[in-house]
Amino acid sequence: MRILLISANRERMPYPVAPLGLAYIAGGLRSGGHDVRAIDLCFSEAIEHDLTKIIDDFSPDVIGISLRNLDNLTYPPSISYLPELEETIKIVRQHTAAPIVMGGSGFSVAPLPLMQRLDVDFGVVGEGEKSMAELVQRLEQGAPPHKIPGVLIKGKDEFPPHQPLEPFGAPDRGVLDTAAYLRDGGMANIQTKRGCPFNCIYCTYPLLEGKRVRVREVGEVVRELKVLQAEHGVDYIYFVDDIFNYPPDYTEALLREMIAQGVRMQWTAFVNPRFLTPEITALMAQAGCQGVELGVDSGSTKILNTYRKGFEVQDIINASQHCRKANLNFALYLLLGGPGEDEATLGDTFDLMDRLNPTAVIIMQGIRIYPHTPLQEMAVREKVISKDDDLLEPRFYISPLLGPGGPERLIEIVTEAAMERRGWIVPGLEINISPPLMEVIRKFGYRGPLWELAGRMKRPRVRPLR
Repeated sequence: MRILLISANRERMPYPVAPLGLAYIAGGLRSGGHDVRAIDLCFSEAIEHDLTKIIDDFSPDVIGISLRNLDNLTYPPSISYLPELEETIKIVRQHTAAPIVMGGSGFSVAPLPLMQRLDVDFGVVGEGEKSMAELVQRLEQGAPPHKIPGVLIKGKDEFPPHQPLEPFGAPDRGVLDTAAYLRDGGMANIQTKRGCPFNCIYCTYPLLEGKRVRVREVGEVVRELKVLQAEHGVDYIYFVDDIFNYPPDYTEALLREMIAQGVRMQWTAFVNPRFLTPEITALMAQAGCQGVELGVDSGSTKILNTYRKGFEVQDIINASQHCRKANLNFALYLLLGGPGEDEATLGDTFDLMDRLNPTAVIIMQGIRIYPHTPLQEMAVREKVISKDDDLLEPRFYISPLLGPGGPERLIEIVTEAAMERRGWIVPGLEINISPPLMEVIRKFGYRGPLWELAGRMKRPRVRPLR
């Protein structure tokens, strides 16, 4: 069959991210003998023209659309991506009668309400390599597409549970414009594992990938890195694993293989402070790591316990010291205003940031509430949201302990703190980050995450939004 895959993501902040999920789907379909083409709307300047042209030229039998996120996760200004997704589906419907299949991580966090809202025929929940291939096979054979794990059918409000894929290998990068992402995003991306065993109250990773960690063979990962370097000119990589340094023994094996095989590229990753050791950070630096991002969320013991982070303030301190000793830049990510947050816990967090003095501090205000998470249950109990809220539109939890004007007070506190400090980034207030600033920096060919550059600024360069 002729299958057209569409990456609907157009977000370029803080940098455009190559749609690896779509590339994995493409690989699964091509291995089944299907003719697959893809269009990435991230770089499209005329969506209707580009979609119409590829549909007319290719005449697809099936169309798959990947939704990466529901919205941009920022507060107070929040942007929903659903209107532009609906416009994409409308254009497709106007030019072909081919069945439309929705998938992607954004779709998988709320598949039932999205199937009710969107004009699509099928939905694929979770890892879709096998499910999509089986659905296409059924459609090709004219067989009923019922009871495929993870596949939703329009008009039906249930589906067999999706099944985590094992093993999984490399994506089909032939459908990705790697050069464009390297040029405009400053790096390419790679995945070494799936699954998250941790219990953060707000996180969707365990829902999307399961709680059991499944890793790729380290030699295969290193081969993919070397192909990216040799065939695509990639010199900077972002490891998109939800936690790069877990399991620790796998991380050590991968780093040692990268060193042994002479991988010569720079990279960064998201890490958990609890599993960051002097040995690991030394190996990371030797293997080309330039900086790490730590999702610490808070500097308050009370808040870390409420968020169920699984690590302590001392772990954050230790990890920061290990990064500094290994000469690794490091950014600490904060989620401020969640359950239990008050001015005292905010003060604890700011004091810890001042003490640790990381390369950058990245602050998200409020916590986006997702379906089927403990945070949703808390928010319903506290009447922050109703039980019937499908959460397709961005809804944020902001602690009532900050007072009647909690959201405004949180913004005031964060603004004052960020404007007084070097290297503090607040996406929701455009402090040290904005689309024009990012675009200008990339035009100079800067590689890597932009928080490293922001960390060198003596004072915030962008006035906050109010």
